[in-house]
Amino acid sequence: MVDVARQVAERVGAEIQVIRGQDLITGGYGGLIGVGKAAVHGPALVILSHRSSAAGAKNVVFVGKGIVYDTGGLSLKSPDNMIGMKRDMGGAAGVLSAFEVAVSRGCAHNLHCILCLAENAVSANATRPDDILEMFSGLTVEVNNTDAEGRLVLADGIAHACKFLAPDVIVDMATLTGAQGIATGRKIACMVSNS
Repeated sequence: MVDVARQVAERVGAEIQVIRGQDLITGGYGGLIGVGKAAVHGPALVILSHRSSAAGAKNVVFVGKGIVYDTGGLSLKSPDNMIGMKRDMGGAAGVLSAFEVAVSRGCAHNLHCILCLAENAVSANATRPDDILEMFSGLTVEVNNTDAEGRLVLADGIAHACKFLAPDVIVDMATLTGAQGIATGRKIACMVSNS
C-alpha cells in the first residue's frame, strides 16, 4: 500500500512523507504501533499533500483506515469472519483514490491524505487485551478487544492531522464497525458529522 501511495504521489505531483519503524516509535504513534507490531511488515503512517496557490484555500484532510489484513489480533476472528479481511484497508484505499481524483482535477484547496496502515496479526509480541497504549495525542487507551483496532490507528492519524496540518475539515473513512452493519445493513454506508 505504501508503494501504491508513492505511485499516486508521483502521478499527481504531490508531496509524500512515510513514517515507519523507529520514527513511529520515537514519534509516539502508540495506536499504529500497538496494532501493527506483531506483523512481519510493520505499520506506517503515510501523508500525501497537495498545496494550492488559490486565495482562501482551506486545509482539507482525508484520513483512511488501512488495516491491510485483520486477523483480529489475539482477540482472534473466527475462520468464517477472517475471510476477506484484506479489504479492511478499504478506507485508506478510498481516501487515496479520492485524493488522486481531486488533485488531478485541480483541487483549489490544500488537500492532505493520511493513510493509517497496519496489519493486525498474531505473534508473541502482539498487543494483548488489558494492555495500555499511549496514543500520539498523549491520551492513553486500555485495549479490551484487539479486534477493535481501527479506532486506534485512526486516532493517531487524526491527531497527526490536528497537530501538523491545521485542518479546516477532516474526513475519515473506515470499514467500521460491526455495530454499523447491524444498524444499517450490508449495503448502506453510515456517516457521522459534527455539523
